[in-house]
Amino acid sequence: GSLEDLRQQLQQAEEALVAKQELIDKLKEEAEQHKIVMETVPVLKAQADIYKADFQAERHAREKLVEKKEYLQEQLEQLQREFNKLK
Repeated sequence: GSLEDLRQQLQQAEEALVAKQELIDKLKEEAEQHKIVMETVPVLKAQADIYKADFQAERHAREKLVEKKEYLQEQLEQLQREFNKLK
């Protein structure tokens, strides 16, 4: 029976080893995916920075347009006042 016990222990050890190897492979795969994610983060951050800069430039341009429109509106009103005086 002693030999049978040894065989059983050996089989359990082999199964444990296989399970360990599977775990190691799984962890390695996860680490690889994690690495890919970590490499992607700076790229995404750079894109976000570009979008933010674009957005700020657009907003700035829009503010300038609003200012110009208000200025032109004032000029127009002034011209209309001048015109009404002439009539």
